[in-house]
Amino acid sequence: MKEKIAVLGGGNGSFAAAADFALQGCEVRLWSKFPEELSAVRETGTITVSGPTLRGEARIALVTDDISEAVRGVEVILSILPAFTQIPIAESLAPCLEDGQVVYLPPGTFGSYIMYRKFREMGCGKDIAVAETGTNPYLTRKIDAHEVRIVVRACHLPTGVFPAKKTDDAVGKIQGFFPSAHAIEDALSGALMNAGPVIHPPLIVLNTGPIEHPSAYDIHNEGTTPGIRKVISLLDGERIRVREGFDYQPNHYPLEDYYDETRPNEWMYPRESKRLLMASHLWSENIDYSHRYVTEDIAYGLAFLVSAAAYAGVDVPVARSLLTIAGVVAGTDFMKTGRTFDALGLSGLSMKQLKNLLMEGTQS
Repeated sequence: MKEKIAVLGGGNGSFAAAADFALQGCEVRLWSKFPEELSAVRETGTITVSGPTLRGEARIALVTDDISEAVRGVEVILSILPAFTQIPIAESLAPCLEDGQVVYLPPGTFGSYIMYRKFREMGCGKDIAVAETGTNPYLTRKIDAHEVRIVVRACHLPTGVFPAKKTDDAVGKIQGFFPSAHAIEDALSGALMNAGPVIHPPLIVLNTGPIEHPSAYDIHNEGTTPGIRKVISLLDGERIRVREGFDYQPNHYPLEDYYDETRPNEWMYPRESKRLLMASHLWSENIDYSHRYVTEDIAYGLAFLVSAAAYAGVDVPVARSLLTIAGVVAGTDFMKTGRTFDALGLSGLSMKQLKNLLMEGTQS
């Protein structure tokens, strides 16, 4: 019997996952609320996959804009979508969830808590879990409306679950599709593994001049200078100190393991991933302050990191500086408009109350 999985969305990661699982023989249900996003796949029934690790024509079992049809009878619902879609997605999912299902967010920016809370607010009492990890399982880009290029698969997916009491069951189900997934303490630990808010804000803020010119720019190649690497490293050190402030244990997946192939530990992607990313030239694109690196990784991810640091009493001067400068350019105060402990109603909880919420799914 084929494994069934629902894949939500029609972006880079969603196409990559749908194609990857289909080529492995899974029954893939691909959903988007925007029918035009999947029209080319609906016509052919396939996604073309290219890249150094995977090639082929992946047959998608179901392409639909009916989310209940997509998730019926599956154990894992994969949502590789921006953080700002999580509440609308939760509103769509709540009426059709089934006992035992796991919603997986790679990455999540603490969306696991947000979606679970929305499910309960909407009256969904099903026995479900929401999990998140620190990166997209693929370095990938869509080439066109029916082709995706997969450059690298993740080799480690540290996964936190909300509520944490369902960790063993949820991670076991996720490992049926992502064997590289492994359990960590809880959903907040998973959120603080998120690499996007560490890599992308320095690249955006310190490349503001080049990206404001109206031409394509490979921010990961041309824009990752030695000086900017130093800032990324310092920012990642702050992320790790925030994790330690919540008493989370190593492996913290330091980004130096990604940038330096000579280090003994592999990062979430394998050692050759940075070289393959650079060689692919797939990330040469038009970037500005409306790009996802800003609307998600700064407004949601970096704001969340700064607020988590404040809650834990950890000083993060690099993160605060980048958030402030990005806000000046964007014309907004991300600590007021972004995803923060204050906005989520968590800043008034004691550490003990927060840990209990993360474990049980409710405040006692």
